Amino acid sequence: MRDLLDAPGLGLVVPDGPPQDLDRAISWAHTTEMRDPARYLRGGELVCTVGISLQTPQDCKTFADSLANAGVAGVCFGIGDGHDTVPSALLAQCRRRGLPVLIAAPSVPFTTVSRFVAEYELGAEIATARATNALVPELLSSLRRHDSARELLDTAGQLLECYFLLDSDGEPPAVSVEVPGLGTLGWVGSGDPPEPSLLELIARFVRATQVQRDVETALARERVGQLLSLVERRMLLPDALSQLLPWPGFAAARLTCSAWPAGAGALLSMAIPDALVGAAPDLCLMLTTDSLEMTDDLAVPSGHSAPVPLTEIGSAISQARIALDLAQRRGSSVGPDQLSTLESLLEQLPLAQLAPFKQQLIDPLADMDHQRGTQHVRTLRTFLTANGSLSETARDLYLHTNTVRHRLARIHELTGRDPLNHNDQAAFLIGLRTLDRGDPQS
Repeated sequence: MRDLLDAPGLGLVVPDGPPQDLDRAISWAHTTEMRDPARYLRGGELVCTVGISLQTPQDCKTFADSLANAGVAGVCFGIGDGHDTVPSALLAQCRRRGLPVLIAAPSVPFTTVSRFVAEYELGAEIATARATNALVPELLSSLRRHDSARELLDTAGQLLECYFLLDSDGEPPAVSVEVPGLGTLGWVGSGDPPEPSLLELIARFVRATQVQRDVETALARERVGQLLSLVERRMLLPDALSQLLPWPGFAAARLTCSAWPAGAGALLSMAIPDALVGAAPDLCLMLTTDSLEMTDDLAVPSGHSAPVPLTEIGSAISQARIALDLAQRRGSSVGPDQLSTLESLLEQLPLAQLAPFKQQLIDPLADMDHQRGTQHVRTLRTFLTANGSLSETARDLYLHTNTVRHRLARIHELTGRDPLNHNDQAAFLIGLRTLDRGDPQS
């Protein structure tokens, strides 16, 4: 609890009164507007609420007793929505039950608090992911420049504010990993050492510098890349590939194409020696006859097509290219199953093309919510998530079904579109996705 209070940028404060026990450990953050949420709690949670259901002293007593009996860490009360201040009855009962209370201003969304708790709990994993996301593009650029292993390690050292040794003799540093054929890669620094997975990633790129310096192999990858690009542009028949390239995989009934960022060719050749790897100017292409699940270990964004016969490899290359574009935005791998969703389709369209859906369908609701403190956007989002079920929406929002109907009718009045109409539901969904793309915190 004290870490939350001291965290810069969160802006949480404690209520006036006697000191509280802020040394209680938090297991997770749980947001609720239920009067008695005990059955959803496991103990140790920071319970976040704006107190919509806490209208009477008895409501506050029931709520505080429920949390105390469940063994939660404390309460984070958001003012400005349901209450301008923390209800005095709630504060009094929390103090009786030994529950510390933190106050969040209207400018502090609970998502910010939840994110802080999550990052605190998963600090090492998140730090590794962030370092990986920062490192991989720079290390790929280093491979494209044909940098030496020393130059690549200097690039990694500058990003991580440390120094990496690569030595085949002497005593290895305390934090090190073996690089086959090159020696020991060791970390030297004054801060926290990198996680083993991050050090192994750097070691993989170090090995790739040796593969990249094989001029004959690099030229072969470039030739493959040129031929695959010609097939994609329909300037070369796919059947001609088997005559121009000595790759036994062409005999397979189906092939899978994957697209990778430019510079990844040496990594792919090293990791999947049986694949056909091509280096095009703007990306790397790879044909395989087997599953590509193992390539997740490369920590490089990639896009994958569905398995196709050789005659359809041109369309597979285009599919993999689209998937790579999505993967680079998401920082992960994208397969054909993820391309056939509304979300992926919307991600491929420019925001300017989607803007009318947000401007005409979502902005009027958001403006009304801001002016009058209503929750039309939240209600619409919950309704669509519940696949248009009034009863599920009412349950999720802790409302009566008639209240949900009234809000949906008001949305119809404000926008001219009916949330109960299937086509209009699709339009509202596009508007919400556009809102999320433009402002991830919304």
